[in-house]
Amino acid sequence: MFEASLRKVEARGRANVGDKTLIDVLDPTVASLKNSAAKNTPLLLALEDAANAAETGYELTKGIVAKQGKGRYLGEQTLGTPDPGAYVTMLLFDCLRDEAKQRVG
Repeated sequence: MFEASLRKVEARGRANVGDKTLIDVLDPTVASLKNSAAKNTPLLLALEDAANAAETGYELTKGIVAKQGKGRYLGEQTLGTPDPGAYVTMLLFDCLRDEAKQRVG
């Protein structure tokens, strides 16, 4: 499901990893989830790993110059600031992890 979402977002926005978009969070997060699924990792641990991958991807956007979205108009001025879409995407995975933790107890 997440991989299909990633591919659709990439196609719709014509964005790639390194363009300073939510793709920079989704790509490593989807890779983490696929890796967890391949290893039959318990859901809570898989979501923890995914949230960590999302945070890493988000942090990496600080060192990228925006090539897509509204940020592209600012060019070099975007260096040092994280991408807002990447932030929201990271929060989504934080919420998924936190909700799973609450339900497990």
